[in-house]
Amino acid sequence: MNNTTRREFLQIIGTAAAGAVLAPSVFSQRRARTCVIVGSGLAGLSAALRLKSKGWNVTVLEARSRIGGRVFSHVMPNSDGLICELGAEWVGESHERIIELCKEFNIPLQKHQFEDHLLRNGKHSRPGAWDLSPQAKAAFEKMIAGYEKLTAAQKRRLDSKDWWTHLADIGFTRDDLLLRDLADSTDFGESIRHVSAYSALAEYAESSPKNEMDYKMTGGNSRLVDEFVRRIGAENIRTGMKVSEINQRAGIVTVKAGDESFRADACICTAPIASLRKIKFNPPMPAVQRDAAEKLTYARIIKNSVLYENRFWKDDDFSMVTDTTSHYYFHSTQKQAGTMGILTAYAIGEKADVLASQDDARRMNVITRDLVDFDPNAPRLAKGIASYAWQRDEYTEGAYALYRPGQWFGIRPILQRPHGKVLFAGEHLADWQGFMEGAINTGEDAADSLIK
Repeated sequence: MNNTTRREFLQIIGTAAAGAVLAPSVFSQRRARTCVIVGSGLAGLSAALRLKSKGWNVTVLEARSRIGGRVFSHVMPNSDGLICELGAEWVGESHERIIELCKEFNIPLQKHQFEDHLLRNGKHSRPGAWDLSPQAKAAFEKMIAGYEKLTAAQKRRLDSKDWWTHLADIGFTRDDLLLRDLADSTDFGESIRHVSAYSALAEYAESSPKNEMDYKMTGGNSRLVDEFVRRIGAENIRTGMKVSEINQRAGIVTVKAGDESFRADACICTAPIASLRKIKFNPPMPAVQRDAAEKLTYARIIKNSVLYENRFWKDDDFSMVTDTTSHYYFHSTQKQAGTMGILTAYAIGEKADVLASQDDARRMNVITRDLVDFDPNAPRLAKGIASYAWQRDEYTEGAYALYRPGQWFGIRPILQRPHGKVLFAGEHLADWQGFMEGAINTGEDAADSLIK
């Protein structure tokens, strides 16, 4: 097990845990030709396209009035067409499948990397002028170098404690920990005091140097959704269809949404956990699986994209970690034409809840005033705001899954198990958890399980 990646290791333990369930109830139904897919995010769309390409008839049921789930490109009003992402943001260097799909769909990818400034206690530091202590940097590099040699038992021990505690254990000073908390919490959506140390280490050890914040799709990430829809066929996707029941009897799955029922040979459920918990399963899911679903929470994240009269931050690759309520800023309009620009403030945890409680005018006031120590002109240059608080989203109740200590190897493999002829997919089950790549991987994997 010493040289297995996170994905390989999870496949091994997931198969071991689910073996008795998988074999008789799913793989014996190899001639199934119809499938109902719950959810039209990238997991659902990728599953639908894979099945359709193999001759299956698919029906995708989406509770929202729009297709795409957490992929949500937004054209800012009065901006001459400037685009920002209110949902999923980046494509990473290591995201092989989504890069392949963008090539296949003829969607150009553009470099969209950042260099972090720091604004702390009112003092601004440019990239390269701030860093961790030499002691912490050496400890971190040693930890990353040893990642591939970790045994299964060592991985589980890491999963049992939080990222803050583990960094302290390997020699990070208090100031190092505070800096890492400001920076790393934006990757997980909560303080690193609440994140599995193994899930954090795996993300940083397996990521590109920019932590997979490498590319965006020219014209907005929703272009990928549009291309999926074109190939699947809009007639096969129903919006405004909130699934309430999934029943299985005599080898047939019946999915109830609104006043309609849809019969199929199989179902792939990509609903986020908050929505999954509201679906009635008959027969019921095993108690251990229901309990696992009740324990998984999603990160509190609000994205606040502010349109400014000019790009006063000057650097195209500008981003800034701060200790303010607005938390993390990044330039959303890299390589987009015009003099106006969008700077997005990305806040997590309790900060996200504070900002979500304000109306647009008050929220924009907070976000621009948090920049005064960087540029006093920021408040007067602001022209408009578009925000989305994912913790208030009816269907997700958060931006993406947050794996707390003990949960990566505890509840995650349980949630991956099929329930009879219902298979599950979504970013919360992915190796690249929290990314578009992971959602696509799980959707295609679920489809492949039916095709075999």
